[in-house]
This record gives sequence, structure tokens and C-alpha cells, in this order.
Amino acid sequence: MENEVRKRLDDLRNLIRRHEYLYFVEANPEITDGEFDRLMQQLKDLEAAYPDMVTPDSPTQRVGESVTSFNSVKHRVPMMSIENSYSAGDINDWLARCEKLLGHSPFPVVAELKIDGVSGTFHYRDGILQSGATRGNGIEGDLITGNVKTIRSLPLKIDSALDMDVRGEIYTPRKVLEKLNQAKIENGEEPFKNCRNLTAGTIKSLDPSVAASRGLQTMAYGIAQAFELGFKSHSEVLTYLGKLGFKINEAWRLCRSTEEIGEFIEDIARRRSEFDFDIDGIVIKIDNLAWQLELGSTAKAPRWVIAYKYPQERAVSRLLNVEWQIGRSQLTPVAHLEPVELGGTTVSRASLHNLDQIREKDIRIGDRVIVEKAGYIIPYIVEALPDQRTGNEQTINPPEHCPTCAEKIYVGRGDDDETATVVRCQNPVCRGVIARRIIHFITQMEIENFGPQLVDRLLESGVIKKVEDILTLDATTLAGIERMGEKSAAKIAGNLAAAKAKPLFRLISALGISNVGIVVSEKIALRFNQSFASFLAADLQALTEVEGIKERVASCIIDFVGDQQNYSFIEALKNWWHGPSAEELASQKAGDQLSGKAFVVTGEAVVPRRRIEELIKAHGGQIKSSVSPKTDYLLIGSLEGEDYVSTKKTKALQHKIPIINEFKLAEMLGISFETIKNQG
Repeated sequence: MENEVRKRLDDLRNLIRRHEYLYFVEANPEITDGEFDRLMQQLKDLEAAYPDMVTPDSPTQRVGESVTSFNSVKHRVPMMSIENSYSAGDINDWLARCEKLLGHSPFPVVAELKIDGVSGTFHYRDGILQSGATRGNGIEGDLITGNVKTIRSLPLKIDSALDMDVRGEIYTPRKVLEKLNQAKIENGEEPFKNCRNLTAGTIKSLDPSVAASRGLQTMAYGIAQAFELGFKSHSEVLTYLGKLGFKINEAWRLCRSTEEIGEFIEDIARRRSEFDFDIDGIVIKIDNLAWQLELGSTAKAPRWVIAYKYPQERAVSRLLNVEWQIGRSQLTPVAHLEPVELGGTTVSRASLHNLDQIREKDIRIGDRVIVEKAGYIIPYIVEALPDQRTGNEQTINPPEHCPTCAEKIYVGRGDDDETATVVRCQNPVCRGVIARRIIHFITQMEIENFGPQLVDRLLESGVIKKVEDILTLDATTLAGIERMGEKSAAKIAGNLAAAKAKPLFRLISALGISNVGIVVSEKIALRFNQSFASFLAADLQALTEVEGIKERVASCIIDFVGDQQNYSFIEALKNWWHGPSAEELASQKAGDQLSGKAFVVTGEAVVPRRRIEELIKAHGGQIKSSVSPKTDYLLIGSLEGEDYVSTKKTKALQHKIPIINEFKLAEMLGISFETIKNQG
């Protein structure tokens, strides 16, 4: 029986690894996402039944555990910086220096793309990923193993017994940045500046689930110990890494002359927009590893490599006009420009962010402006060029009336930030405001297949006039909308119906109350025992008793619930939402969720053990001091890591008692880890 289970586990893991490679490395999937998810669930269920058979290289182990800080690790081989060049002359000078030091021509060289990401090193031993680290200062970096394990294009297991440090660039695909920024823009938030900044912030997140949610990728570009391990050339290393299943940049080229280097640089410059990642230059390396060793390094950089940097993606245009677009909370300014070529595309629109930035940068209509394309959904204006003004430029002012409903516009201090100026339509029946509120509701309630375009069509057709009207939509009504098929209508109607059973915290977050997001909503739902009625009836004192909610946020809630303009919306929600089923509610309701379950808590966690034990007891669980056959769960703090050894763990494995951490506990309770961290 045990052998059969092990074989099934091995087969599932190998099958999942294959499909991960096809999807994330080859971009050529053979199965649907749903089929992949089913395979992964089978593996999770089987490993849950046989926890002693879980291996570190299992695909289920990609999401690691949170940490309070990153430990430093000394690189086995230093990660030195690369000398930059900005012209053909710089490259020729570098080649001449190499030739002089070697006593012969340095060709051939490998030219490869310089991805604008974060450099990392990944230690493999006996075919298993042991650790991952950032470059840091080149001598020491931050240990980010938990985060790099979430990168699906980085194999946890390879068919190689070499003890080696694989070097690679961690990056965020452009499509991921666009998706994240679209959501931020729709919510009136500041978007991420570019892919690199997003990557740097994500890879240093203390919670690996953040890294897992942002779709990081990595491109392997070398092995630190390549020469010592018997490799003769850099091109051989790249080929070897590709065969092992690493994602490598297939655009690299072996060049045998300065002309070929120049051709490659020009070719990539023309194709930069074709790649799904940002490229800021070309890296040129001496191919022969023995020659690399002979050339050595200066105090700052290796002599055998140089980077050619492309000019920054900026252009000068003229600001023709400013359009104010309505959002959920305020109007945002969008610049209309004289068309200009930037990053392989024609740009005629750019972000101006908000009124405060316009005033701070002193941008005027008619100005010559510098436009940058640095990862936004639309480019943005960096600055104006006041020395090129003619005197005919005009100050940018917000509209006096809403562009959608023509009602008077409010310009003043915001509710969320009293230091910021907001431009807002206060008409509660403004179609633009209603559209943004509906989109916010749909997003927070996770209603799939219900996008902004459909919202606009529903409003234009008059099918819906208020936010609450979407609650009564059925398949027949939806099928009558232009360009809507019966199958699509039935699917959307089904998703709407399913949303009635969503947890209370999602409903509260979907209301669109200022300063009340997912985390705050979870705390509220827990405090008021998952009761929407109790939440609506709460007074200022009851709300301020919720951990982390100050009087200002509580006042926003009271004002929203008490606003007559929101009355019909709230009443409709009371009749529409019923929350989880009786069975689901029984497992989510505070006080009995863990009823009758015995827990033993050990090891160091991200939060104090006292807080974890209090949370377990608050949900009906029992705390025991020692592991026995009657123990239901052993909770080992996530900071202990996979190699943690203790008597309690040994006993738990013997009795096949499930072993969890504080993150799994949060999942069991149906709350975010933020709630655990901020509780008590």
C-alpha cells in the first residue's frame, strides 16, 4: 500500500512539473487551467493524507512561510556588478582592452538581453533547490528562499547532481504589471511605476503569498561555478540550463565580430516591445570560460563582461488638452498629446495622476512635456519644459461640472487623506459614479465575467439605473443585452447567484466605504459574529472596539450606513445576501469553528505563540501541552523551517497528526493572516 501511494505521489509530481514547464517556460500548455488545478488538488489531498511523504521539491511546497525579517547569506561566489556602456565606441574600447590583456582576439562573445529585474542566485544540491538569495552588496545578499519557491518557472527539482549556484534575473511580466495597475487605477490608487520596482518590492515581501500572487518569473543566465564544474563556454552553460528545465532567454546570440554585436543590439532595439518583460540593454560576455578566468576582475566588476544600456524610453511631446475621467471616488486627469513614438508604440495619451501633481509640476495646456513609458497602463508626464513656453499656455483646472451628469464638481480635501486635493462628483445618481461603484462591488465580491464593458452596456441600455439593480439581473435579462450570448448570460447569472453565499467580509468591503478594505472588513465580520444586521446596527463605541479601527474609520462607517442615499442599496443587500450555507457557516462562525479540536503549539512563529493560542481558544479549540493520539493538529511556527526537528514533531508524524503553521490556521478560519497579526 505504501509503495503504491509513493508511486502515485511521484507520478503526480512529475506530471505537474511537466505541465508547469510547458506553461511557464515553454508557454505551450497542453491542458486547461482547470485540469491543472484538479491535478494539483489531487496531490494536495494525497499529501494531506500522508504528510510523512511530503518532499521539499513537491509542487505543493512552492508557497513558503512568512518571516519577520530576511537573514543575510554570504555568496559562495561573489555577484559582482557589470560595467555599463552607452555607445559602439565604449564596446570597441572594451574589446580592445580584452584583446590587449589576452594577447589575442576575445571573440566569440555571447550577446544576451539585459532584463530589467532583480538579480538572484539559486543554490541547487543533489538536484533540489536549497535556497535563493538577492545580490545584495555582491558579497552578501538577503535569503529569500520562501519567495523564490513561488516562482513557477524556477524548478524545485532538476535532473542534475551538481552542487551549483544558478544565477538568474527575477522579473515581473508586463501583462502582470498591467493587470495590477489596471486594478489600482480603477480603485483610484497610485499604480506601480514599472516592472522592476514591482519586482523589487515583491521579492522582498515578508509574506510569500504576496510573491505567489504576483506572477514573478525568472530567467537563468549562468552558473557561478561553471568553470570549476567542467564547462568550457558560457554558451554551453546556457544550453545546459535550458535542458535542465530552466527558463533561459532564447534570443541570445554568439557574435564573432563588432558588426555582429551591433546588428544584435539594433535588432533587439527594434523588437523590445515584442517581449513580455522590460529590457534596458544588452549584456556581452566573453564566451570562453578559461579566458574569463584569465581576464579576472577589477575591484568593482569583471573584465570579461560589459552591458550596453539603451537610452531611456522618453520622448518630448506637446500637451494639447486634459480630459477628466470619472472614477469611483473622484475624477482623474488624462493628458491628450501630440502623437509621439515611444517604446515601439504611438503615444497620444498620458497620465497626470491628480490635481496636486499637476500643480506641483506646474504643467500647463500647450506645454512641451517629457513623456515616459515606464510600465503604466498609459504613459505619464514626467515634467514640463517651461523654457520652451510661448506665453499662450493655459493653467489646468478641474471642470466645474461633471462630464457625465453635468452636476457641479466638488474640489477640496479628501476623506482618506486630508492633505490631498480631490475632484469629485457628488451626484449619487451620476451614471459615471454608479458605474465605478458597480465595478468596485463586482471586484470585491469576486463576480467573474462581469467586466466594465458589460456595466457600461447595462447602464446605456437602461437595464440598470442604480447599483442595487445588478442584484436582480437574471439570465433572460442579460441575454437581451447587445452582443450577449445565452451561454454567457447564464454563466454571469450563475456567478451573481453564487456571490450571495460569499463571506461577510467581502460584502462589507464591496460597500465602498472610505478606509474600509478587505483587512478591516475581516476584523469587523469576526467582531460581529458574521452578522450583517449586527454590523449595520453597530454604534461608534462598538466599532471602535474592533482592533485597529479608530474613530475616524468608525465615523466613515456610521456616515455611510446612515446616509439616506445608501438606504435602498443596503436594504437590497439585506434581502439578496445570505452568506455561506449552514454547513459552511458552522465552520466559519467565531467561537465554534475549531470546537472539539485539540492543538499543540510549538516553535517560533511570525506572531507570538500567546496570540496563536488565544485565537485557537476564541474559536472553540483546546490547547494541549503534549502530542498524543488524541491531538488533532500540531502547529509548528513558520520560522522554524522545513528541517525543524523536535520530539513533538516526531510523535505527530508517528501518529499521522496533521502538521500546520499559523498561515494554515488562518486558512482554516477563513481569515487573512493580517487578522492574526493584528489581533489582540
